[in-house]
Amino acid sequence: MQTRRLFPRRPFNFMIASGLLALVYISMTTVRSWHDVSSSLHWSTFDNLSSSTLVPQSDITVNNTHLLVRETPEVVTEEHLVTRCPGRVNNDDDDAADWHTCQPLITGNTRSKTRPNTTLISATEYMWRTENCDCFLSDLDYFVSPEDTTDEERRFPIAFSLLTYENLEQTERLLRLIYRPHNIYCIHVDAKSSAEVRDGLEAIASCLDNVFIAHPSIGVNWGKVSVIHAELICMRQLLENKRWKFLINLVGRDFPLRTNLELVKILTAYNGSNDVDGTRKLTK
Repeated sequence: MQTRRLFPRRPFNFMIASGLLALVYISMTTVRSWHDVSSSLHWSTFDNLSSSTLVPQSDITVNNTHLLVRETPEVVTEEHLVTRCPGRVNNDDDDAADWHTCQPLITGNTRSKTRPNTTLISATEYMWRTENCDCFLSDLDYFVSPEDTTDEERRFPIAFSLLTYENLEQTERLLRLIYRPHNIYCIHVDAKSSAEVRDGLEAIASCLDNVFIAHPSIGVNWGKVSVIHAELICMRQLLENKRWKFLINLVGRDFPLRTNLELVKILTAYNGSNDVDGTRKLTK
């Protein structure tokens, strides 16, 4: 009876097979190692923005395998973000100085002649800054993180209608102060407004998912029924979103005296009632 060998003596073929197995093993090790490295994500906080970034590593040894890992160009690290962003409009030192300057006025000392520092952000700078929304929101300190608000606020979203006409920076500052990521905002830009005001607010709204510009816009004459028409345009569009509980209407020259949390507490106390001022014009 003849016997057949399960592994014929073919040293050349055996060397080829061994080489292929070695290549497969190295490839699997490399892929597994690269997966281990590329999966090492960490959460970093840049000012008030949270983002997931890949830890840049260049020379790594994993499972006794020496790897040279190159950072992919799509990955944005915190260091790159700092380099790319133009920076804050006001720094913390300016804020502290302004606080001390305003104290005499707050306490009623109107004789103080010291004035706070003033900054002017032009429409061109707004357009430039909003080319990178992450930088824009971070540099201007927008409240974009859920950690910036309380559970009570998030359970009570507020809608805002904002009628504006001529001052882009003043309107943006008002929006910045009242902005919270769970609220919703409609901005009506007067049809008579300049192109730079409209374009600037369009660019700002494009960086915020819950802010939109009302369409169509109409020419508003203060004290006339056109004010109501502009409000109704925003109201109709805000009603398309059903999640807000109260509507607050503002104009570009308003300034908030209450925080968002304080507004929530006040509106909760209203328990669904309206707060509308009315006057009666007496005629002879």
